[in-house]
Amino acid sequence: MPTLICPTVEEYMETRHPLFGRLKLTRGIALLVSGSDVIEDQYPAQEDLGDYDFVYMGGHIHTITAAEAATLTAAGYGAYIT
Repeated sequence: MPTLICPTVEEYMETRHPLFGRLKLTRGIALLVSGSDVIEDQYPAQEDLGDYDFVYMGGHIHTITAAEAATLTAAGYGAYIT
């Protein structure tokens, strides 16, 4: 079965502290699938997750089906599938 590792983004901490302001954090980006449309959302609202066919939360490794892999590859996320 294929495996999906969601995309990530690196952010600096928002602080005025001179040391913590240099700290980079890696944050996962959720992929929300509705039909053949895929939406990236860094902070999805829990009450909206039921509106999508599939939800892949960022920062996790997901085991997906071949059909899900085909949908994500067609949407341009094939590089995140192994």
